[in-house]
Amino acid sequence: MIKKTFWLLGLMWISTGSLFAQETLPRLSLTQLLDSAVQRNYLLQANEKNIAIKQAEIEILKTNYQPRISTSATASFWKFLLPNKEKLLGNTLTDVYTDITAYQTIYDWGENKVKTSVVKDEILLNDDVRRQIRNTIIWGVSDAYFEALKAESEVSVHFNAIHQLKSHLQYAENLYKIGKVSGVDVLKINVQISVEEKALQKAQNAVTSQYIKIRRLCNLENSGSFEMENSSENYYREFQNRIFISDSLYAEVLRNHPALNASDLKMSMETKQKEISRLQNRPELYSYGIASWEHGYLPFGSNFNYNIGAGIRYTIPYWGGSSYKTKMLQSDIRIEQMGDEKNQTFLDIRKEIDVVLNEISDKRSEITNNEKIIRLTQETLNNTLVKYQSGQGPIIDVLDAESILTETTIAYRKSTLAYLQSLGKLNYLTGNDKYPF
Repeated sequence: MIKKTFWLLGLMWISTGSLFAQETLPRLSLTQLLDSAVQRNYLLQANEKNIAIKQAEIEILKTNYQPRISTSATASFWKFLLPNKEKLLGNTLTDVYTDITAYQTIYDWGENKVKTSVVKDEILLNDDVRRQIRNTIIWGVSDAYFEALKAESEVSVHFNAIHQLKSHLQYAENLYKIGKVSGVDVLKINVQISVEEKALQKAQNAVTSQYIKIRRLCNLENSGSFEMENSSENYYREFQNRIFISDSLYAEVLRNHPALNASDLKMSMETKQKEISRLQNRPELYSYGIASWEHGYLPFGSNFNYNIGAGIRYTIPYWGGSSYKTKMLQSDIRIEQMGDEKNQTFLDIRKEIDVVLNEISDKRSEITNNEKIIRLTQETLNNTLVKYQSGQGPIIDVLDAESILTETTIAYRKSTLAYLQSLGKLNYLTGNDKYPF
C-alpha cells in the first residue's frame, strides 16, 4: 500500500511538472517578435556606427581652418664648405638644421562649408537607409508571423475534423453492430480520417518550417522553445472596415518613403558636389611661418631665423586645371539620372500599392463568401447527420459536408490572415517604419 501511494504521488508530481512546463512556455506576441528582430539586427547596429563615422568627418573638416604645423631636423657632414656655409658654420664640417613650419588657410570661398553640408546630408541619408532596413525587417517578420498562423490554423481545423470524424466513426460502428449500416460506411470514415491525418501532418511540418524562419528573422536561434500569441482576431476586428484612398497613399509615399527621400538627398548632395568642383577654380588665401635654427654643433648657437607672410595659390583653368568643368558636367548628368530613378521608383511603388489594394478588396469578398458557405455547410452537415443517424441518409453525404466544412473553414481563416498580410505589405510600401498593428 505504501509503495502504491509512493508511485501515485510520483506520477502526480511528474504530471504537475509537465503541466507547469507547458504553462511556462513563453508566448511571444507580434510586437515582441518585431522588437527582437529590430534590436538584434546587425545591419541596423552597423548603420548606427556609420552615423558616428560621418560625424567624425565633420570634426575633420573643422580642422581645415586650423594651422598645420610641421617640424624637421637634419644632421649632415660636408666634405668641404662653400664660402657662405663657412661663414655660418665656422671651421666645423658638420651641419645641424632644425625648422618649424606653420601653414593656415585664410579663405577658401566657402568650400569647407559646402563639404560640411554634404556630410550632414550623408547623415540624413544614413537615417533613410536605416528606415529602409527597419521597414524591410518589419514587413518580413509580419509576413512570416501570419504565414505561421495560417499553418497553425490549418492544424487546428484538421485536428477538429479528425475529432468529428472519430465521433462519426464511433456512431457508425454502433449502427453496424446492430445491422443498420454496412461495413462500407465504417471503411469510408476510416479512409477520410486517414486523409485528414495526412493533411494534419503536412500542416504541422509547415508550422515547424515557419517557426524556423521566424527564429532566423528575429535572431532567436539561441533562445528556447516558444509559442506565438495569436492576436489576428483582434487585428481583424480593428482593421476590417478600414477605408483606403489610393491618392492619399500616393501622397504619403511621396512625403514619407525613405527610398524617395534618399533620392532627394542624393540629388542635393550632388548639387553641392558640383559647387565644390566649381570652387576648386577659386584662389586660396593662406598664411605661413617658418622658424629655423642652424649651427655646426649641438647645442644650437645663435643662428636663429624666421620668415612669416601670406600667399595666394591659383590653378589656371586650362589644360590640367580645367578638369573641374568636366566634373561639373558629370554632376549635372548624375542629377538627371537620379531624378529618372526616383520617378521610376515612385511608379513601381504606385503599381504595387494598386495591386495590394485590389488584393484587400478580393480578400474582403472572399471572407464574406467563406462565412456564407460555412454557415450553409454547417446547416447541411447537421441535416445529413440527423438523416444518417435515423437510417434515412447515406454516410457519403455526411463525409462530403464534413469535407466542405473543413476546406471552407481553412480557406476562411487563411483569407482573414491574408487580409492582414496585405495590410502589413501596404504599411511597407508606404515607407512606414512603424509596426503595422
